Amino acid sequence: MSSLKSVGIIGGGPAGLSIARMLKETGAFKPVVFEALSEPGGKSFTYYHGQNVVEMGTCYATFSHRITNRWMKELRMPMSPLGDQRFEGDDFMKFVKSGAGPALPLQVMRYWRDKQKLEAALKADEPPQAALDEAAMPIQDWLRARKLGKIENFMLRSTTNIAYGFIDEVPTVQALRWNDMNLIFTGLLKQLKMPEEGWTEFWRRIARDLDVRLNSRIGAIDRSGPRPALTVEDGTTHDFDLIVCAIPLDEFSRMTTATELETRIAQSVDWNGYTTTLLAAEDWFTDVHVEAFKDSVVPGAARGQLLSARHDGFEPELGGDLYLAGQLTGDYTSSELQELLRAGVEKRGAHVTNVILQKMWKYFAQYRPEAISGGLLTDMRAIQGQNSTWYTGAIFSHEAVSHIVNFNADLVQKMHRRL
Repeated sequence: MSSLKSVGIIGGGPAGLSIARMLKETGAFKPVVFEALSEPGGKSFTYYHGQNVVEMGTCYATFSHRITNRWMKELRMPMSPLGDQRFEGDDFMKFVKSGAGPALPLQVMRYWRDKQKLEAALKADEPPQAALDEAAMPIQDWLRARKLGKIENFMLRSTTNIAYGFIDEVPTVQALRWNDMNLIFTGLLKQLKMPEEGWTEFWRRIARDLDVRLNSRIGAIDRSGPRPALTVEDGTTHDFDLIVCAIPLDEFSRMTTATELETRIAQSVDWNGYTTTLLAAEDWFTDVHVEAFKDSVVPGAARGQLLSARHDGFEPELGGDLYLAGQLTGDYTSSELQELLRAGVEKRGAHVTNVILQKMWKYFAQYRPEAISGGLLTDMRAIQGQNSTWYTGAIFSHEAVSHIVNFNADLVQKMHRRL
């Protein structure tokens, strides 16, 4: 009889697959991943056509991707640096340095010092109320109180431009979590990289060494007995010693009898939307890799506007030069977003010849300020392991693959200690 602890993992995106690999590597767990779709990887979704590899979700790897970067090397998957970027028609670093306040190196040091101080306070079993209130304030207010205007400019690109919310709304704790020093130095040193074979291929290879059951949507979760049981929509039921929620908590809660704490955490976040569209266009830029646009990322800008575009190759069969465009979804429909996208491209002197693929993602779980002040961060630590259930993914760490995987590394250690 096996002494391994069986673990049912709901969700085969980066959260579910990475924690499955780490659990298996401990030698103490036997993970099984249930994924509703026919491909692993979730929002790490790559579109392939001919020689073109287009990332529709996860795109860049930074110094923060220390674990997935190592796995890429082990799998012999080469990475290529991101090409040149422009922000509002000029070099991005020139824009960053135009921000108010002292010289950039001094601002980076001040940012790092105050970030560490706040995050240390938040790790306490009972964080001081002043620290919770500071964590809940909009990051723009936090930066301006410290005269960090250059860092504020940096976050227009690093945060809003990649759909992590407007800086006058995003809570400080979440902006600091994403904008760590690894990210800042990756950006300043222009070391962003992308997997040449695509993120989907990466997660396919990770899944090969795991028990991953595709096309297996979970319909119900029963935690009333001695062992949690997962029922797949095909009617089969599987029981486990432990289960891992690697999908949004609100979706998980609808499958089971949710606890009071699960309900409170799920209701403490507002999911945003991010839409990425692969299009072909003529008379647009080809001399740089990425163009980003200031008027769509400054606080107060309307959602739905073109945030940025990335030149992703050329394919006559699909309409010419290929671009991946991003928009904050807002309340718009798919067709409305396409109209706004065409208008944004036309505004910049180009013309859309073909809309090839559009993905509307449930994206970036933004914490409600009153929930942060009321103890949300403590709740998210306390819930781990309750009812034989562990939790990972964007709510508990951050939307970025790097943070989800790094979070899982710590979570697996906690799970192991509980044995």
